[in-house]
Amino acid sequence: MGNPVLETFRTTVRTATRATAHRLLLAATLAFASPAAAKLKVVAATTDVAALVRAVGGDDVDVETIARGTQDPHYIEAKPSYMTKLAKADLVIANGLGLEIGWLPNLIRGARNPKLNPGGAGYMELGLLVRPLEVPAGEVTRAMGDVHPEGNPHFTLDPERAAALAAPLAEKLGRLAPEAKTRFSERAVAFAKSTREKLKGWAERVAKLPTRKVVTYHSSLSYFADRFGLDVVGYLEPKPGIPPSAAHVLEVIAAMKRERVKIVLVDNYFDPKIADRVAKGVPGARVEAVGIAVESASGLNTLADVTEGLISALERGAKP
Repeated sequence: MGNPVLETFRTTVRTATRATAHRLLLAATLAFASPAAAKLKVVAATTDVAALVRAVGGDDVDVETIARGTQDPHYIEAKPSYMTKLAKADLVIANGLGLEIGWLPNLIRGARNPKLNPGGAGYMELGLLVRPLEVPAGEVTRAMGDVHPEGNPHFTLDPERAAALAAPLAEKLGRLAPEAKTRFSERAVAFAKSTREKLKGWAERVAKLPTRKVVTYHSSLSYFADRFGLDVVGYLEPKPGIPPSAAHVLEVIAAMKRERVKIVLVDNYFDPKIADRVAKGVPGARVEAVGIAVESASGLNTLADVTEGLISALERGAKP
């Protein structure tokens, strides 16, 4: 006759082993029956585009960016590492209106990912969906400077235009990832609503400013100025992309004195020396180096952060 205690122990072990095996088998069955959906791999040309994709895509997308927020997006080196990103992507989203014309087409060709070609299922260009400003009339020549034939490409600085892009972006993402279509749509609605609510507050703050006259370095703030009713008296660049000359700087100083302009807004990736020279020539003038893109400065993590930063710069510049 066996030991009762030993037999009880053996039975307990066998029972526990069978129960453990059953749990492991059940977990494996569930894993195979309902695998986690892979995230949509998206490559955004700029940090602004990436921010919009994250707002609409949420946890259903994996977003990488080519141009950093601290870089001038007109001039990006076409590195092989960027081609590798694109080779693995399901979707590439361009800002458009010629902003990336000098580098994105080369990267797409080098990636050898046919679905990312313009017109393909994996390509989207946001600029085709907006009403552009500053579309040049007649023939465009190099003598005009760095002019974009399709219009000014910096439309993400207009909160209303950004809000309007959320729905078509959700539709595009939904075609590539149908299982997340509803979530994309819900996030797009929430983003547009939140942006438009913030826009009301920003507009009220700008309306309280004692003056809306400004000078900027480049035409990158045109959409922002148009949305908030700013009067851009002049640019430090004599023509887009052309460095300021001494004669032009004197013209800007004279215009600022004549129009009583007290604030100069300079994209923070430009050399501030010229703007400082202008400010010294205009008593009481203030230079504000501003981030005009997501991740162009600390704390600018969303498009709303960028707009808030610009509004705050106007408020600082308007102080006596």
